[in-house]
Order: sequence, then C-alpha cells, then structure tokens
Amino acid sequence: MGREESGLPEERRTRLRAAMLSTFGALTVIAAIAAVYALAIGFPVVSATPVEAVAIAGERDLLVRYQVGSSSCHDPNGVEVLETEETVELQGTRVDPTGTRIIGKGCTDDLLSAVETVRLDDPLGDRRIVRPDGTELEPVDQAQVLGLAEDT
Repeated sequence: MGREESGLPEERRTRLRAAMLSTFGALTVIAAIAAVYALAIGFPVVSATPVEAVAIAGERDLLVRYQVGSSSCHDPNGVEVLETEETVELQGTRVDPTGTRIIGKGCTDDLLSAVETVRLDDPLGDRRIVRPDGTELEPVDQAQVLGLAEDT
C-alpha cells in the first residue's frame, strides 16, 4: 500500500521533480548570466596576427615585431614558434580582452605593433624563418625591427 507502479511513493517523486526543476532553473539562470556577460562585458578572444619583421639577436634568439591591432581593443599575446629541421615558423598572437562583447564596443583605427624576443629550442643555423602561410621572412637589422630605422 502507498506504492505506485514505479516503486517510489508519491511524496518522494514530488521531491525528485522539485529538485530536478530547481537544478534546471539554476542552470538556466547561470547560462543567461554568462550570455549577458559575454555580450555586454565580453570574454577574451585570442587570434593570430602577422609577423612584420625579424632580426637575429643571438645563436638561439630572434627579435620579432608583429602586428597587434587597435590599441584600444587588442593587447599583445606573444609569438608562437614552431621549429622543424628546415624552418622556424613565427606567428604573432593578440588577445582582445572583450572579444565577445558586441554591446557598446568601439575600437580606434590606430595600428599597434609589439616587439618580443623569442628563444629557439635549437640554434637557427641554416633554417629558414617563415610565416604560417610559407612566405619567408628575411632577417633585417635589429634597429629596423625596433622601428629605429626604415624597413627595406
């Protein structure tokens, strides 16, 4: 007596339904808050940027200048290095701290570049320095990478 076909008393099924609905409601509220945060404030988004110039700064060190983007919307995020026996591939990265934001976002038109020294795992030797698309980067003088001399 008092048992339904499912084997649980009615009061227990009612509590289980209430717990499930409360959990679902809490998850819905959390998802809504995350969506509003993403659109109004924004989550960081990292993206690739082109390397502009490179100079040899030592047997295993390269001085790299890469584009970052708008100074009001992007921050430098470093240079990714992929080494093979034949090449050293360089890819700049930037982070937009409010990347997912679409409400009230505005960026300036200025172009920010960053300079960073990267250390290779192995000496550069005869390896070619390339971008991810395969175009070769000819090393220039360090002053040119730093913007102290005209690029050629």
